[in-house]
Amino acid sequence: MLVFSMNLFAQDISEPAAEPKKFALVIGNGNYSGLSRLANPANDANDIAVILEHLGFKVDVILNGSREQMDNGVVRLYERLSTDKNSYGFFFYAGHGVQSGGENFLIPVNASIPNENFLRDRAVSVQSVLGSLNDAGNSLNVVVLDACRDNPFGWSRSGSRGLQVVQNQPADSIIVYATSAGQTAADGEGRNGLFTSQLLANLATPGLEVKEVFNRTGADVAELSGRRQIPAIYNQFFGTAYLGDIPEGVDLTIRRPAVMPQGMGKAKHLGPERYWSVGASIGSSFSAPWLIATVHGTVSPFKYMFVELGFDYGAIHRETDAAYYSLYPFAHLAFFWPFAEKFGFYTGLGGGAYIVSYKFDGEDPYLETFPAASFTAGMNLFNMLDISYTLKTNFKGIIHKAALGYVYRFK
Repeated sequence: MLVFSMNLFAQDISEPAAEPKKFALVIGNGNYSGLSRLANPANDANDIAVILEHLGFKVDVILNGSREQMDNGVVRLYERLSTDKNSYGFFFYAGHGVQSGGENFLIPVNASIPNENFLRDRAVSVQSVLGSLNDAGNSLNVVVLDACRDNPFGWSRSGSRGLQVVQNQPADSIIVYATSAGQTAADGEGRNGLFTSQLLANLATPGLEVKEVFNRTGADVAELSGRRQIPAIYNQFFGTAYLGDIPEGVDLTIRRPAVMPQGMGKAKHLGPERYWSVGASIGSSFSAPWLIATVHGTVSPFKYMFVELGFDYGAIHRETDAAYYSLYPFAHLAFFWPFAEKFGFYTGLGGGAYIVSYKFDGEDPYLETFPAASFTAGMNLFNMLDISYTLKTNFKGIIHKAALGYVYRFK
């Protein structure tokens, strides 16, 4: 009944997943004043917005946005996501972006930035966008940055190529760069840039899980560019999500970790998958007694530690007129060093008491009992085969025991 109850409590606690609400902010900046203009971002943003609306997103689109418009868009996205924890957020940006001091900035079209000192006040920090999404506390956020173009400013002190890896990625987020950190991607010659064109195709493919959308997009861009442009994907989302309709037969039941009922203690840990054991072995002491049968069991009061309880029974006929039998109940406090799931070494100290029977020919048998100390060391293989060595002493002599046996370990 105890085992049945523990198995019952160990089951996943599940509940049906509700249909998530979906919100997106899409920004395309290309019509810059004072900087090189970009042909594709407005097209990229419009096309991404169309496909996201088709997938069920409520989309805000900002084309050729100012700093104020971009900031307000981020605030609106945060407010929408924070009202429902079971919601998906999607942030897409195409346009100029630069790195400075290890931080990434998105450039508004009307920004006047004479040197790097003005970036924080006149550009939009990617980290601030990610911070807002993290504070929303919703179930999934996707951030796509197609801003990995050459730095349009001539004053950069910290490097002019591409964007940097985000330092503090929010939980439950997927961040995607159009190319690897520190590299650049061309604006493109067609309607869309290379990266966005492949993203559009994969977003439009029915039945793809969100991580598969970006895995396929990355592979497509790498192949079509001859591996000159390799998108970078940083994943902190460990669930399963579909940006569009959920394919038939896919179970998105929310599984939550099992919680032990209040008042029940946790099982103690004896290395990987080892909590209790029972076993038996056959060995020899290479002296009296020659043949030793051992029965033992272990409990683990602390992690990587166990108490072994058992007894040895040995017998030998050393001479035609003498017989020797011994019983050795013992206890060991031992420590375990696991090297892998099914294999490990252990060693420990213990003690017990010898109970010895002697009988010589023509004499009555007599019994002696005396304390003893012991040292044990061994290894187990596959949680079933136990090889051990024990040194026992009655403080007058020493007996060495080597044994091979079977042990059954269980939680």
